[in-house]
Amino acid sequence: MLTARVDRELLAAFDAVAEGRGGRSALLRTVLQQALKRVADAPRIAPRADSAGNRVSLTFTDAETAVLDHRAGERGVDRAGWIKALVRRHIALKAGVDDGLRDAVAPIRMQLQRIGRNLNQAMKAGNAAMMADSGLQIERELRRIADMREEINEQIEALADVLRGETSFWKVAD
Repeated sequence: MLTARVDRELLAAFDAVAEGRGGRSALLRTVLQQALKRVADAPRIAPRADSAGNRVSLTFTDAETAVLDHRAGERGVDRAGWIKALVRRHIALKAGVDDGLRDAVAPIRMQLQRIGRNLNQAMKAGNAAMMADSGLQIERELRRIADMREEINEQIEALADVLRGETSFWKVAD
């Protein structure tokens, strides 16, 4: 079986030629045979060992298709890509299926790194404030550290929300 996507004009022209030559399949076989004769001496490339060659056909209602398109759009993939990722996740062939997750987590990671740098600076300032001859206010530095700790906790919770969303996304009802 061979499937080819062609525009309507090309298909109409092909059909017009195929009409007197046994139909689409017969003409396509003839064209393929002639093309192969022309490239008979061309080097052959072996097919990939792990190429996906099995096709599954699914039929969905309009409502189901709309949901599939919406969910796929949320993940930045097409419908077929989303369905393949979903199936592969459920049969445990590929765990990392959502590139969008990396995009969602990256700003949180950067924010945590920034907070970590600020926390290091605050700790240095707190240590300096503890010296007897320092003019720094220890309470102010401790408040900065407490604020950063709270900000870290918020970012960790945001990261957890993303990760929970990722795992719940792939769960199915029993």
